[in-house]
Order: sequence, then C-alpha cells, then structure tokens
Amino acid sequence: MMKKILPVFFTVAVVVSVLALNWGSVHALLVSRPNFAAQHVEPVVMYGTDWCGNCKMTRAYLRDNGISFFEYDVEKSPEGQRQFKALQGNGVPLLLVNNNVVRGFDPAAIQNALRR
Repeated sequence: MMKKILPVFFTVAVVVSVLALNWGSVHALLVSRPNFAAQHVEPVVMYGTDWCGNCKMTRAYLRDNGISFFEYDVEKSPEGQRQFKALQGNGVPLLLVNNNVVRGFDPAAIQNALRR
C-alpha cells in the first residue's frame, strides 16, 4: 500500500511546487491581460525610470528610429506603476509594442513586435 501512495504523493508535491514557483506565469495564462496599449495612440508604451541606463538606451533607440512612444515613470506615476504590476513587470524597461510585451532593451524584439 505504501509503495503505491509514495509515487502519488511525490507527483502531487512536485506539481504543487512547480505551480507555486511559477505562479506569475500560470496566473498570466489564466487571466487575460488588459489591453493598455489601446489607451494610447503611440505604437509603443514604455515603463521605465529616469535613472535606468537601459531605459535611456531604449529611449534613444526609439527616437533615433522615429518610433513614437508614450512613457510612464513607474516610480512617479501611480497609473504607470499599476499597469507595470498588471503586466508582471519585475524590471525596467518594459515595453508594450503593439500590445506585445518586450522586456529590457532589445531592439530586435522591438522591431519584431512592430511588424506584428
């Protein structure tokens, strides 16, 4: 009897652990993300801070390539901070490009999302 229960218990423990460790990703799959991009005319919404080096590079890249964007400073804007958290932001910059999330300074990902 114990030999049958042990594998089941182990399997349940592993599944619960994986769910607990990845709850943010699981939650994102279960709950639809609000379309914050629809609130803006610009194709890019950037969540950043004024002191972040990667945010500065992202701003420069967007400007140099003629890509219009709206920016929230997540430390100064309560609405920006709310959206950043809803998008499961854990680092800046975080961008919404045509409502696709791009994390960090990633020109290839930005261009790819602009083509979608």
